[in-house]
Formats: sequence, structure tokens, C-alpha cells
Amino acid sequence: MSGKTDLWDRLGKTDPKHTKPFKRSGGFSGTSIKPIYSYRRMTEEFGPCGEGWGINEPTFQVVTGSDGEVLVYCTVSIWHGTKDKTVFGVGGDKVVVKQSSGLRGDDEAFKKAFTDGVTNALKLLGVGADVHMGLFDDDKYVNTMKAEFSDEVDDSRDRYVSDCKAKIAGFPDQDPRILPWWDGEKQVRRDFGLSNDEVAVLKDMVIAKLPKKAAA
Repeated sequence: MSGKTDLWDRLGKTDPKHTKPFKRSGGFSGTSIKPIYSYRRMTEEFGPCGEGWGINEPTFQVVTGSDGEVLVYCTVSIWHGTKDKTVFGVGGDKVVVKQSSGLRGDDEAFKKAFTDGVTNALKLLGVGADVHMGLFDDDKYVNTMKAEFSDEVDDSRDRYVSDCKAKIAGFPDQDPRILPWWDGEKQVRRDFGLSNDEVAVLKDMVIAKLPKKAAA
């Protein structure tokens, strides 16, 4: 598909490893998306939060429920591309919950209502559309997404290794600045899941560039 649904089609595919099953009272079950993954998808598409997309100031409404419970609702808008392109979402949670042992307060309720509101707004742009449309109930579809995102990760890792090799080659011989750079990339190497062999090849290239005393 193309044209008017381009953005939806790109954001609407979800990596299964960033989802988890859930069950609610009454026997309802389904699949939820980790909120941080939704933010990652927006950042991949538009750039860093606050630059290519962002979240406007939320408003909260506290409502008295039954049996002593207290609810909070959050209305929030997000913008994308430019700050005049906004969509709204509403989320909610319980500030005071009734349990068998009595009433219990939840100091995370406002945060959870806010997160719920943001992710509901992102749905309108298509973020996680396949999950919300029930496609994750189909094992065949989930396996297809696993394979697709696995291929993307492999491609990204290969590009990262190539970039590292080019970066190392660009350092002058016996340049001590290469060591802080290498140390600073440690977490990135872990994030990409580089194999021991891949790390060893890069490390040997770094050592070859180091001043002899540093290499020793």
C-alpha cells in the first residue's frame, strides 16, 4: 500500500520481542506493546523526541469512584513533524484501589495514566497497528514479523561493524584518541549483539592503531 497510508504502514509493524501477553479480570486477554518501543518507533521515523516529534503538556482529572476508589484520567497530545500536527489520547488508572485487604494507594497512577494517554495518541498514527488490529492472534503473522525484524537487526549489525572498521581505519597511526572512542562504544557493541569474533576483529584493528606503550 502507498500514499495516504505510508506512515501507518511503516509504524504499524511491531517487533514481537517488544510485546507481552496480558490477562484482565473477566478472562480478557491480549497482547500489549512496551511503551518505550512505541517511543523508539517514533524516534526512528521522525528523529529525537523534542525535535522531530514530542509530547505536549498533559492535563489530569481525578474522579471519585465507587467503594472509596479514586481514578485519574490523563488527556495529552503529541505532535509529529511540525508542532501544529497534533493528535490526542486519553489514558486512565486508579489512584486508590479497592482490594480484599482494604484500600490501597498507587503513587504510580498518574505516570501510568500519562503513558496510557501517550500510547493511545500514537495509535492514531499507526504505531503498533498490527497488535491493535488483532493480527498478533495469528501465529503465522507473528512468525513473519519475527523473521522480518531479525533480518533488520542483522542488517543493522553488519552496517555498524562496517562503520566501526571505517572509523578505526580513519584514525591516524599511534593516535591515543582511538582508545576513549573504543571504550565509549562498549555499550553500543552490546546493544547490537556483536559476536566474540566480530569484537576480536575490531579490537585487533584498534590495537594496531595504538601507540606501542598503550598497546602493551
